[in-house]
Amino acid sequence: MTGRRLEQQYLRLLELFPTQNVSITLQQLADNLHCSKRHMRSLLVQMQDAGWIDWLSVAGRGHRSQLRLLRNSHQLLVAKAEKLLDQGSYDEAINLLGEEKQLVTSLLRSKLGYSIRDDYQSLRVPYYRSLPNLYPGTPLRRSEVHLVRQIFNGLTRVNEQNGLPEPDLAHHWRQLDALSWRFYLRPGVQFHDGRELTSEDIVVSVNRCRLQPLFSHITRVYQSGTLSVVVELAEPDNQLPLLLSHPTALILPADHQSRADFSSRPIGTGPYQVSENNDWHLLLKAFDHYFGFRALVDEVEVLMWPDLSTLPKKEEPVSSSQTLPGQSAAWLSSSISDVDYVAGHAVSFTGKPSDFSIEMFLERGGYFLLCDSRSSLWKSIETRRWLREKLNPNLLIQQLIEPIRQFWVPTGSLLPSWFHCMDAGKSQAPKAPCRLRLAYHAQHPEYTMLAGDMQRVLAEAGVELELIELGYELWATGEAEADLWLGTVNFPVPEEWNVGAWLLGMPLLKNNISGGNSVLFEQWLQQWRSQQLSSQQLVQNVVGEGWLQPLFHHWMRLKGPSQAQGIHLNNLGWFDFKTTWMEPD
Repeated sequence: MTGRRLEQQYLRLLELFPTQNVSITLQQLADNLHCSKRHMRSLLVQMQDAGWIDWLSVAGRGHRSQLRLLRNSHQLLVAKAEKLLDQGSYDEAINLLGEEKQLVTSLLRSKLGYSIRDDYQSLRVPYYRSLPNLYPGTPLRRSEVHLVRQIFNGLTRVNEQNGLPEPDLAHHWRQLDALSWRFYLRPGVQFHDGRELTSEDIVVSVNRCRLQPLFSHITRVYQSGTLSVVVELAEPDNQLPLLLSHPTALILPADHQSRADFSSRPIGTGPYQVSENNDWHLLLKAFDHYFGFRALVDEVEVLMWPDLSTLPKKEEPVSSSQTLPGQSAAWLSSSISDVDYVAGHAVSFTGKPSDFSIEMFLERGGYFLLCDSRSSLWKSIETRRWLREKLNPNLLIQQLIEPIRQFWVPTGSLLPSWFHCMDAGKSQAPKAPCRLRLAYHAQHPEYTMLAGDMQRVLAEAGVELELIELGYELWATGEAEADLWLGTVNFPVPEEWNVGAWLLGMPLLKNNISGGNSVLFEQWLQQWRSQQLSSQQLVQNVVGEGWLQPLFHHWMRLKGPSQAQGIHLNNLGWFDFKTTWMEPD
């Protein structure tokens, strides 16, 4: 009998015996369900195995047995949904529970944390949004940048300790002359689908980067044998090995464009492969044939539910979690908004704000405002100075609710150790009446709060601020009409190099940081590439003119189960999955 048929028979028993505890004979039960005694006995065995009933059979003619129904219809529904979640059938579980979102939230929360079964280790992390795009070379947010580094490899990678490039898919490289480099590939590297990596995959992947400003000096990439490629340049670049560690240059299968659903379920060569990715969860499983050290945690599951933090704090448990009792989830400061965090809405998996964090440091990066060079309002530096005066971070932080101010630090630059400011001079308010349009991307826990505070501050100055919420790709490319852009950025190691790579490589910034002067932008790019212009000097050029106005650094935090070993917070607000493991009790 199918599970559905058995469930229907059980629901029939609930209708017949609402008290859920009855003395009855096997024959009476068979008569009520219109089946034979033999079949009824089989049904009772299956229901008892499922944990739905207690059946105490009493032998002898005329003797009555005891039947106790252990689940009501609501509990049966929840148990079925929980079983679907355990099987990874998230969509089915969500659809089964329908509009009962509180049940969905409770079940997802019950799956957070870690589990160890027969030395198989899994870790589940909460997150506030889905992660549908894991496609290197497309606009990626910081969490996606972290994840693609777990799924893909580059020719090189960055040593997190010293910030220098080191071998990855290329075990060695050599500069042939000022404009030519040869990279030697590791043999026997496999993609997640079992196909071996070839130099053709490298050629296709690096060639597609050439459309990006950072890689525009690459003139030719070609195979030089089965496991060797040559990269030719239009101008010298001594930092080419570092450039090829950039997320844009991660290596994809040569036929990646023809693969269905590659954005959400990509194929790489990295330590983790994507097993499932939908609106509710992302499941990464350790790749057994990874060419490096195999990951220690067998699977990492990111559970997404937008209302994860809004469940009442004293909710009744609706299921028995298979994770260990009393544990907390591996929680990131970016998992929920600071407002929800300080309010204690998610205390069951984040802990209290006063609780000890495993690691905590001021982010390398932060919130910023960008003046759109196409807007007539910012043609003079005087109006850009006025904007900085009105939305000065030291004043703006006073608009934030007091409990979260401890997590925000006003700044004048992109890195905490730097200080930059606008060039001195007079300021001038835009002519009244004035209406500004501020664009920010959707699905960010703090943008609505911060933009609303800006709206109130400018309203006091007689300026109307219209808020525009965009999809991330549209925001990142700057393909919308706006006067101001609100964003946030985090810089991986090496931070200083990545600041320059971001300023000169992100589409949104390309037409704006130089005030729309494309000749100046290209000059900066060439000078930075040749190391005549440092990233710090570049920031001074951009911030000094007021095109980019840094606002806040954020305190990044990481909390995790006490059993978690090797778990360290990185600059992207996550931790390296492959070096993390759970120490059994």
